[in-house]
Amino acid sequence: FLWSAPPDETLLALARSGDLMKPDVLALQVDRMIESSKSREFVNGFTHQWLRMDRLDFFQFNTQLYRDFDESTKAAARSEVFRTIEHVLRMNSSVRDLLKSDYVVINGILANYYGIDGISGDEFRKVAVPKESPRGGLLGMAAIMAMGSNGEVTSPVERGVWVLKFLLNDPPPPAPPAVPQLTRLEGKLLTTRERLLAHQEEPQCASCHRKIDPIGFGLENFNAVGKWRTVDSYEKKGVGKKNWTIDPSGAFHKGEAFKDYFELRDIVASKPADFSRGLAEALIEYALGRPYGFSDEDLAARIVAQAEKKEFAMREFIYELVKSKAFQTK
Repeated sequence: FLWSAPPDETLLALARSGDLMKPDVLALQVDRMIESSKSREFVNGFTHQWLRMDRLDFFQFNTQLYRDFDESTKAAARSEVFRTIEHVLRMNSSVRDLLKSDYVVINGILANYYGIDGISGDEFRKVAVPKESPRGGLLGMAAIMAMGSNGEVTSPVERGVWVLKFLLNDPPPPAPPAVPQLTRLEGKLLTTRERLLAHQEEPQCASCHRKIDPIGFGLENFNAVGKWRTVDSYEKKGVGKKNWTIDPSGAFHKGEAFKDYFELRDIVASKPADFSRGLAEALIEYALGRPYGFSDEDLAARIVAQAEKKEFAMREFIYELVKSKAFQTK
């Protein structure tokens, strides 16, 4: 689970003696394994599966439109996600830092991309971000925002679904069949918000898009490759071009309103228990090597309850998981 490799002699000896079954010994071994460089295999494998990082390779990014999002920047953006989660785990920080933090874990390439001065080199390290910066936490990462695009334009729907699924543990149901296609609007000069209002023309679409789209609009200040912007445009050959100032305001369905991305992020960050439940379920699925099921509900609840007692420190999720009957008898 933690090394993606066979146990070493220390673990085998503790297992033979029976001491590994003692909770305090088990916790010490979890710490030892996490602090080993071999735990990077866990971070990489789990994060890739949990956050569906393969989506970053689903499409080609238009480098004519986004010249600074080349392969080196894309690779660095991908690594930021993994190295940030690794940092939180190694430092035993609160998983709240994945929702909002005053730091990023970046290298020189990403520092330049994010407009953060004084950082150079390939090494990823913890860097403080300016107070006005949109960075800090998963929502501020270029790779996360890029996965909510098609390589050319943003997809508020994809981004809204991503937030609901991975940050709020409230995934919307799959889209119904025969959804009206927005391509019919390509010949009209409309803003992104105006274009997506078409989702609410059909009752079977409106019920979900009222929940999804406002969150996506709140992230529109990030372009298709995760760079900050205040203006967007739409151009269609033979029709014309329209420019507009981005309006990131909105409200959660039957919930809090926000005027911009920063208020949206604050609302998401105020729900660490929801995020933690999704994280616990993903950890159970990865650790047990099978889909999460109804029989895992009690274990997930225990993991979150224990983590909450320790301010959602990331190692608490793992301590509680590895001492469970489900893990020890898998």
